[in-house]
Amino acid sequence: MELASIVAGEKFTDRPKCVCPVIGSFLRCWNDHAGYADRQRLAPYASTVVGTGGYRRISRIRRDACLRYAGANLDRRLLGRVVSRLKMRFRIAWAVGLFPAVWLKEGAGAYAANLAFSRGGSEQAFALLDQLLEIGSSPRSDGNGNGNGNPGADRDRTAELAIRATIVARERARTRAARASGSAPGAAAGRRRERRVAPPHAGS
Repeated sequence: MELASIVAGEKFTDRPKCVCPVIGSFLRCWNDHAGYADRQRLAPYASTVVGTGGYRRISRIRRDACLRYAGANLDRRLLGRVVSRLKMRFRIAWAVGLFPAVWLKEGAGAYAANLAFSRGGSEQAFALLDQLLEIGSSPRSDGNGNGNGNPGADRDRTAELAIRATIVARERARTRAARASGSAPGAAAGRRRERRVAPPHAGS
């Protein structure tokens, strides 16, 4: 998600607005389970998920797909669907947390990711992710799935962005650690002192 925020030109965050909230919660929960190899396989998806956000109707369809995967029967009449979603909220609150249970788009994706790993591991999680991405997607004329006819360039671009994301994350972690230890203010004060004692330019 952080890499997707860089691809989209948003601020560095694991909740970019350009990504569907269902897919975003699915991937954030997946990150808690995935090992290094799976994270490398996920890297190309950073550009794929960009642009999936901003469509409420499609997000609701993805939410219901996750709920069906979790066992909810949503093929009944209105009252039956309401009861099924209410039952799922209780399950999500127990397994994931209270906030995801209230915001069902967040909870459905996270709960589905948990179930995917418990049922079939990363392979089932990848299959479910592909299914969610197919919802609302339009067929591509070039047939290569990346839209530009150059999959190698896309892989290189993704690898470059992954490196940049890692560098940014490390720099932010160092800044936070410096601020917590009090060294950052001291360094800033030292720079101010250096500027005050710096000799004047020759032309002044």
